[in-house]
Amino acid sequence: MKICIIGYGKMGKMVENIAISKGHSINQIIDSPSDEVKGNSDVAIIFSTPESALPNIMKCFEKKLPVICGTTGWLNDIEKIKKYCEKNNNTFLFSPNFSLGVNLFFKINNSVSKIMKNSDEFDLRINEVHHTSKIDSPSGTALKIKKDIDSVLKKDTLIESKRIGSNNGTHEVIYESFSDLIKISHTAKNRDSFALGSIVCAQWIISQNGFFEMDDFLNDFL
Repeated sequence: MKICIIGYGKMGKMVENIAISKGHSINQIIDSPSDEVKGNSDVAIIFSTPESALPNIMKCFEKKLPVICGTTGWLNDIEKIKKYCEKNNNTFLFSPNFSLGVNLFFKINNSVSKIMKNSDEFDLRINEVHHTSKIDSPSGTALKIKKDIDSVLKKDTLIESKRIGSNNGTHEVIYESFSDLIKISHTAKNRDSFALGSIVCAQWIISQNGFFEMDDFLNDFL
C-alpha cells in the first residue's frame, strides 16, 4: 500500500515508522498547507492541525484519494465532507481515536449508559487528560464519549479537561451517587495503537466507497 501522510508531527512520524515496518511505502509527506497532493498514492492518512484538516481533505478528494483522518477539532465541517462524499463518489473515514482499546471503551460506555438510563441516583461526568501540546480541548475522544452517552441519557454531560506533562491520553467516565462511585477508564500507554489503527483502517478503506466512521470498520473487521 502506498501512503500519503499529511501532517508530519508526532503522529505522522509514528504512522510512517509503523507503515514501513508493516511493508507499506510512503509516497508523499505533506507538512505545509501550501503543498499539493500528487495523487499517486493508494490512500492518505491525515493527522494535521484542525485548521488545515478540511483543505487537506479536499485536496485529496480532488485527486480521488481515499482519506483516513484522525485530526480532531474541526468537526463543525464533518457534514460538508459527508455530503461531498455522497455527491462526488469520494471515500473517507474519520475517527477521533484509532486505538482498538479506545473503541472497545466506547462500546463499554454505550452499554453502561443504557443500564443507567432509568437510574436517577447517579450523577455523571467525564474527565480527560492529555499532554500540554494538544491543541483541542476537550479532546475528540471525550466529545465522542459525551455524544454517545448524551444520546442515550438525554443529558448534557460535563467534561473536565486537563493538559499535564506528556500524558498520551486518559479518559474516565464517572457515575457517582451518595453511596457509590463507578469509574470506567482508559489510559493510552503510548501512541503506537493510534498509528497502527489508522494503517489497518487504510488497508480496509481502499476497497470501499463512501463516508465511514470507526464503527463501520469494526463491524466489518471484528
